[in-house]
Amino acid sequence: MEEKYFEENEREFEIDLVELLAILYKHALLIILMTALGLTIAFAYTRFFVKPTYRSESTVYIQPEVKEGNLNLNDLNVNQRLVGTYTQLAKSNAVLNQVVPFFTRDNMDVDSIRSAVSVSAIGDTQIIRVSAVTIDPELSARLTNRVVSVFIEEVVETMTIDNLRVIDAATVNTKKVGPNTTLNTAIGGLLGLMLSVGFVFLKLMLDRTIHNRHDAEKVLNLPVLGEINFYEE
Repeated sequence: MEEKYFEENEREFEIDLVELLAILYKHALLIILMTALGLTIAFAYTRFFVKPTYRSESTVYIQPEVKEGNLNLNDLNVNQRLVGTYTQLAKSNAVLNQVVPFFTRDNMDVDSIRSAVSVSAIGDTQIIRVSAVTIDPELSARLTNRVVSVFIEEVVETMTIDNLRVIDAATVNTKKVGPNTTLNTAIGGLLGLMLSVGFVFLKLMLDRTIHNRHDAEKVLNLPVLGEINFYEE
């Protein structure tokens, strides 16, 4: 009868909170070890195998035209609209292709430079921030300044506009910005926890053994009339 039932029906579990906690408690050692292993592996990998990264940044101001000592409000509005255009131009192939020859010894091509460089507007201002993140603080500074320099030259040449001024040039910054050891370690521990709990429930779902009267009632859908205890001699 049991064999026929298992062949025709897939076993279903109705596990209440108490049973769930009991199962997790039974496998607590496995869960703790897997979580600790995940924490250890993530920490060791991040600390000893992932190279630290450093950021340098420069800011550029879109200077409005001043006539007879007064600012032209129309120019202010135009410059505000130019911010979006300039941020796209700064990372365009037209600019980066001119930057590449200066970094051939650093084994950087257009794609690697584009992934290292970030260009963004600062709020609703007319200031653009250009930054670069690499594994070498000196390289990050050189790359940022070179992109800014070529970018300004490209604007003058292609748009015949000379309204960009460097506010702060990039300097060498030896403070690490990555990797985030704490975050990576936490993620490793979480993955270890999820894998261990997943393994426990997978093992439970594949277990066809009847362990007690409650399992028998669920599987057979019949009431248990009596139990025979097992004694070892």
